Amino acid sequence: MTDKASAAKSPGRARRKPPGTPAQPPAPRPRRAKKTLGDGFLEAIRADFRAHGADVIAEVRTEKPDQYLKIVLSVLPKDLGANINTLDGLSDDEIRQRIRGLEAVLGPFLAGLGGEEGISEPAGGAGPEAPH
Repeated sequence: MTDKASAAKSPGRARRKPPGTPAQPPAPRPRRAKKTLGDGFLEAIRADFRAHGADVIAEVRTEKPDQYLKIVLSVLPKDLGANINTLDGLSDDEIRQRIRGLEAVLGPFLAGLGGEEGISEPAGGAGPEAPH
């Protein structure tokens, strides 16, 4: 067979390059329509937010607080890395001291509700009596 005949029989077959021939870098891929659409959408959202964002947020906060909370939660990271229970490392005395501090701040509010006693006293002899 001749070279022309073999090329005609397998049109989809790529010719191999001889060894030592430098490889050409691949042609840059065209931008995908989806990415272009996404980029355009985000640009429009940014422009709209710059123009109306603060006013809309304030309106949603006052008229639809449940939706406002959903927005806030949607932009927070899923794992805040926060230690919720900060009392684990404290001794009983340190916890009582914090409670007394809260009682001092909340005292006027508690008195208005008819509550006069604090909760910082040990319950039923559950430890040494703390000075007041």
